[in-house]
Amino acid sequence: SIMKRIIYFVLAILVCGIYVGCSENEIDLYDQTPRINFYGSTTHVRTLVDTDYVKKEPYAVDSFEVRIQGDFLKENRDFCVKVTPNNDYQNSVDVLLESKYTYTDLDTVCQIFYYKINRPKVEAGRNVYGCYLEFDLNNPLHQFDKGLVEKNQIVLNVRWELKPTEWNDYVGFGSYSDAKYMFIMDVCQRVWDDLEDEDIDVIKQAYREYKEEGNPPILGEEGDEIEYE
Repeated sequence: SIMKRIIYFVLAILVCGIYVGCSENEIDLYDQTPRINFYGSTTHVRTLVDTDYVKKEPYAVDSFEVRIQGDFLKENRDFCVKVTPNNDYQNSVDVLLESKYTYTDLDTVCQIFYYKINRPKVEAGRNVYGCYLEFDLNNPLHQFDKGLVEKNQIVLNVRWELKPTEWNDYVGFGSYSDAKYMFIMDVCQRVWDDLEDEDIDVIKQAYREYKEEGNPPILGEEGDEIEYE
């Protein structure tokens, strides 16, 4: 009947329209200008441990991963990252970023890049250091257009967890505190796993001399002076 033919005709137009629309979206995704996104979780927690603090260098190396939106790049391309404030944290993180990064893994769409974090000072009130890492779209060295809005920045949260799992309150070091352990690492330049028995006397002597030089007592988490028993 005429009505059936009209219905079939309308359905055919709809099917063609849906197919063309999908095809155009795919073409848009892969033919657009190169775009870049952060890859993985939108929050990156970096927990610094004793081996990060015993070193003379005041920083720890960290990394982020980016993903190209669309098809592979045909040539190396630069991008820039900047730090922006995150009001969820009391203190920002002191981050050392490169002036630009270069995407070079042309046979894949993901690549890892490295940067440095200036270690926060170990003091009461941990887990309050944070910021955003964000693509610096207005930097003239940045050669990508903006990708997905929700992947244009990541939260960086820096905290520390220094206490060795093997620490116990046996005679020699007594009860644990971060301040006590930091002093041990400063004096011996070694972490807990590498300490020797004779280090106990070295640390006791060093703390006596520290106070004799007029330095204020080092306080533990409870506000009382540390003791090496």
